[in-house]
Amino acid sequence: MVAILSPQAIPMVRMTVDEYMPADLPEGYRYELVKGVVQMAPFPAVEHDDVLGRLLDCLYRYREVHPDVVAKITTRGGVLIPGEETVREPDLCVYRKWPENARGYQAWKEFVPFLVVEVVSPGQGHRDYEEKRDDYLKAGVEEYWIFDPHREDFTALTRQGQTWREQTFPASGAYRPAVLPQFELPIGFVLKGR
Repeated sequence: MVAILSPQAIPMVRMTVDEYMPADLPEGYRYELVKGVVQMAPFPAVEHDDVLGRLLDCLYRYREVHPDVVAKITTRGGVLIPGEETVREPDLCVYRKWPENARGYQAWKEFVPFLVVEVVSPGQGHRDYEEKRDDYLKAGVEEYWIFDPHREDFTALTRQGQTWREQTFPASGAYRPAVLPQFELPIGFVLKGR
């Protein structure tokens, strides 16, 4: 197992997926492996955490009523991109199937979330809107949600074969995803708490 003790060493580290998954990286940061290079993401602001918390509340309530649709919701999932030394770590992953006995980092290699969510942090728009969309499409994700608290809007990317169908909604709107039957996403509540 690889152990990295200093965050300053991160930009110089190259790894394979199998080295990255069990790696011991400095705590207090978020990481992704992108084309074999470990990248450190900025620490999320309080607004980021608030958006994610409100969305989690909505999804947990949905899962209580629809356990046949949602098996696992996590803020610590990994999405492996086939054919690349890349592991994306979305802000939120939702899985349709998840065995109770799944353990260790190998589980992230075996299961692809059907829904991933990113909350845009200042200065990270290009990463969330452009770079990750292609990776999530390659991985087999069915739907990719982007919440932007600074623009106060929500973007839903829905898989249409090998491309995304993109829709953007204002904070005053609602969204009814086909991947979550009978679910209505209250965009304003998630973005602003009202």
